[in-house]
Amino acid sequence: MSANTDLDRLPGRPADGSRLYAIVYISTAARLLSEQELERLGAGAKARNAEHAVTGVLLHSNGAFMQYLEGPARGLSHVYSFIKTDPLHYGVIDLIREPVQAREFADWSMAVRDVGALGQSAAAQHYALLSGQPLALASPGSAARELLLGFWGRGRTSVASTLRDLSIQRVRRVPMRA
Repeated sequence: MSANTDLDRLPGRPADGSRLYAIVYISTAARLLSEQELERLGAGAKARNAEHAVTGVLLHSNGAFMQYLEGPARGLSHVYSFIKTDPLHYGVIDLIREPVQAREFADWSMAVRDVGALGQSAAAQHYALLSGQPLALASPGSAARELLLGFWGRGRTSVASTLRDLSIQRVRRVPMRA
């Protein structure tokens, strides 16, 4: 891995590398994974993430993934480089890449949750995302919180609307030329 990563070039990164960043991405499984394969995927991610001070959660819904990762720039870049080349999935699309003030999943090097084909649509089930603990990402209404809760609640069906909304937001940010 190169010393200069995309995250190393983000503005405001202290020289000691202590600044925290978060990435949320979606992808598609190369094939449907069994429960045991998801457990093995989680175990490997836990070991790799712990080595690089990265924490987060991986949600799976009938062949679709959404993952939230957080950590120092160098560790996050290393883990994310591995993820992007993993043959278990394809079509990795970044939804969020941003600095964060504090870890949201400090106690988990990686949690893996299978939300089923249609998600856990009942409002009460949102709390089950964190095994009974309310989702405390950033602040109510944060983009990362909304993405994770959308995927948790609607499963892979949330992906199309997420990409549509993201496209609309990006188009609105592009200045029009006269």
